[in-house]
Amino acid sequence: MATNKRPPSAELERIAQSLRRHIIEMTTRAGSGHPSSSVSMVEILIALYFGGILRHNPSEPDWPERDRFILSKGHGCPGLYAVLAERGYFPLSWLEDLRQLGSPLEGHPNMLRVPGVEASTGSLGQGLSIGIGHALAARLEGRDYHTYVMIGDGESQQGQVWEAAMTAAKYGLDNLTAI
Repeated sequence: MATNKRPPSAELERIAQSLRRHIIEMTTRAGSGHPSSSVSMVEILIALYFGGILRHNPSEPDWPERDRFILSKGHGCPGLYAVLAERGYFPLSWLEDLRQLGSPLEGHPNMLRVPGVEASTGSLGQGLSIGIGHALAARLEGRDYHTYVMIGDGESQQGQVWEAAMTAAKYGLDNLTAI
């Protein structure tokens, strides 16, 4: 069953403050990371994960009908980790070990180690292409999930991003949203 019931606005504001605190605490404790790239996407993550947009189920991260969220700007992963922890994909205590040896929370998202991460990203410019693969797979499998891809401002200058955008248009991928 999808988890997409929207809490009241006051609760969303509280969650936003909590995510920002997690991001600052994580990156400060780690002594590295990209807090500004992470904090800048908090409201979008809240809209997706708490605002009723993204169809997902933290207790079943591999649910076939879930919508997909791909963080192309992988260096912003502290924001993604914070929202996934707050949503219940993994314990909040994991956030204490960002970028520590042996921690699943690496400096870029790793889909093999973190529940809820749809794609291992970090090489700027590749997320939209990955998203196209997910969107095409949904079409081929006859599924109705939607794929959202968050692109950073710097990577939007990469040729691969523009080639991917043209490809999405060519195939009429109305189940793909680039943010």
